[in-house]
Amino acid sequence: MKTHFKFLFRKDVLLSQVLAALLLMGGFLTVSFGAWPIDTCQVFEILLMKLKLFSGPVSEMETTIIWDGRMPRLIVAFMVGFSLAGAGCIMQALFKNPMASPGVIGISSGAALGAVIAIYLGLAARHIIALPISAIACSLLTLVIVFAIATSRGHTSISTLLLAGIALNLVFGALTSFVITLGAREFDVGRVIVTWLMGDLNNRSWEHVYIVLTTTLMALGGTMFFARDLNVLMIDEETAVNLGVNIRMARAALFFFSSLLTGGAIAVSGVIGFVGLIAPHIVRGLIGPDNRKLIPLAGLLGAVFVIYADLFVRLVVKVDLKIGILTSLMGGPFFLYLLIRYRNKFEYM
Repeated sequence: MKTHFKFLFRKDVLLSQVLAALLLMGGFLTVSFGAWPIDTCQVFEILLMKLKLFSGPVSEMETTIIWDGRMPRLIVAFMVGFSLAGAGCIMQALFKNPMASPGVIGISSGAALGAVIAIYLGLAARHIIALPISAIACSLLTLVIVFAIATSRGHTSISTLLLAGIALNLVFGALTSFVITLGAREFDVGRVIVTWLMGDLNNRSWEHVYIVLTTTLMALGGTMFFARDLNVLMIDEETAVNLGVNIRMARAALFFFSSLLTGGAIAVSGVIGFVGLIAPHIVRGLIGPDNRKLIPLAGLLGAVFVIYADLFVRLVVKVDLKIGILTSLMGGPFFLYLLIRYRNKFEYM
C-alpha cells in the first residue's frame, strides 16, 4: 500500500496526471466552442458515432464542423506542441545549454525558409508532402551548420552557439523577406506566406494531421531509443565512450530526429516560437534531467501550451491574432529571464 501511494505522489506521475487533465479540458473546449457553439451532448454523440459506438441521428452540419474542422485542428495543435517541445529537449541536452531551442538557434527560421520557398515555387500546391520535405531538409541543414560553427575540438561554446543562431536567424529572415517580396507580385501567394509565417492553425485538415503524426511518431520512437545515450552525452563524451555509446551515430541520429520534429511541426502550423524553449525548461525544473521522462512530459506540456494558446486567440481575442505572435510575446520575456539567470556562465572577452 505504501509503495502504491509513493508511486501516485511521484513528481513525474503527478505532473502527467495534471497535464492529462489539462489536455482533456482543452480538447473538450476546442471541439465544443467556436463561431458555432455545439451542445456537449451533441459533441459526444458525434464523436461516438465516428468511433462506431453510436448509431442515433446527428446533425450533418455539426458533424462536419467537429470532425472535419475542429478535430484536425486539435490534433495538429497537440502534435505541433509535442514536437517542438521534444525538439527543444534534444537540443538542450546535446548542446548542454538550457537556452537551446528550435527558434533560438535558427532551426525554425531554416525550416520556415524551406517551407516558404516550397510555397513560392508552387511545390506545396502540387503535392502536400513537398512542404514538409523542404522544411525538414532545411532545418537539418541549419542544425548541422550551427553545430559546426559552435564546436571546436570537441567542445561546443555556448556563446558561439547563441551568436551563430542569431546570425542564421538574421540571414534566413532576410532570405525569407526576399522570397515574400517576390511573392508579393501574386497577392494570393504573398498572403499565404505571410499568414503562414505568423503561425496559424486555421483550416487544418486530416491531411495535415497525417503529416505531423507521421513525423512526430517516427522521431519520438527514434529519440526514445537513444534517450539513454542522450543522458550519458549530457555528462561528457569520455564517459559516453567508456559506457559504450557510439557518439557519432547517436549525435547524428538525434540531430536528424530533432530536425524531423521541428520541420514536421512547422510544415503544418507555420512558425510557432519558444514552445521548445519554455516547456523543457519548466519540466526539467520539476522532475529533473532524465530524458526518458523529460521528453514525453515536456512534449505534453508543449501540447498544452499550444492548445490553450490557440483557444485564447480563437475565443478571447476579438482581432485576428495569430498563435505564433502570441507564443512569441510570451516566450520573449522568458528567454530574457534565462539570459539574466545564466549570464554568469557565459564567456567574456
